Amino acid sequence: MKLMIDGIWRGDIAPPAELAAKRMIHDGSFRYRITNDGSSAFPAEPGRYHLFVSYACPFAHRTLIVRALKRLDDIVPVSILHPIWDTPDGWAFGDTQLSTPGGAGSGFRFLHEAYRAANPAFTGKITVPVLWDERTRQIVNNESIEIAEMLNDGFDAASADQTVDLYPSVLRRAIDTMNARIAQSLSRGVYAVGQARNQIEYNATMNELFGFLDEIETLLADGRAFLFGDQPTLADVLIFTPLVRFDGVYNPLFRASRKRLVDYRYLAELTQRIYDLPGVAGTVRFDHILTHYYDGDWAVATRRGIAPEPPMIDFRNVGACG
Repeated sequence: MKLMIDGIWRGDIAPPAELAAKRMIHDGSFRYRITNDGSSAFPAEPGRYHLFVSYACPFAHRTLIVRALKRLDDIVPVSILHPIWDTPDGWAFGDTQLSTPGGAGSGFRFLHEAYRAANPAFTGKITVPVLWDERTRQIVNNESIEIAEMLNDGFDAASADQTVDLYPSVLRRAIDTMNARIAQSLSRGVYAVGQARNQIEYNATMNELFGFLDEIETLLADGRAFLFGDQPTLADVLIFTPLVRFDGVYNPLFRASRKRLVDYRYLAELTQRIYDLPGVAGTVRFDHILTHYYDGDWAVATRRGIAPEPPMIDFRNVGACG
């Protein structure tokens, strides 16, 4: 495991027990908020904040989608990290970096340098996304859902488009409940399948993952355009990032093989509908996604001698042999 201990980058040690116990860590360590009412130390100011993300990471991808839908390109610059993160130095600002004006990685070569700058005694994993404050050289937040919420409404006073609200107050409780289900059963669920340590664990995680997908397929069968009606919400953003990776990564590489996304009529249509929203297609980089998963540690970590579940095939739609 590659992590930082007391501000020192280590890529050559076994993880401490408290970190090893959490097999997938995506909880943020910096939980400050940007506000537009003066209630925090981080007021909403165009150009002050910088988003460090990976196109490959489904969690970081959420923030790119919200930024695109809210048309914050000129307000929150972005720098893209190299898709291969399992290097001796971890996430790197490399040749694949794509920046908007001002987006030069804030002088960092590696993401762990930003964590050290923000907290010289930081201990933990170095994760994306990171919302960085150029003025104070501080990490505001590194929890993807909280960053997405801030991007949704924190810059409305300066945004080019205030008509998009992905987290309307009347739906927040329902969105939060759906987001928790997506996080548990899908976003983390695919990793639970891919990291299953034995056949029993694999079977259980498969049932949870596909039980959830089947449930959402039934929900969408009533003709709704998005999860909560005619307009997209943060829940659609959260469900999109694992779904768009499903057939290319999770089904074959993580052995989530019971069904493909294309075997679900309504889920596939939802994914396409979100992809077609203004700006979203530009956030989907399959070159980064496939490089990240197939050329990195994931291709090794998911090989554990577990027999993948065979796909479900409707033989009524298969032509006879001979």
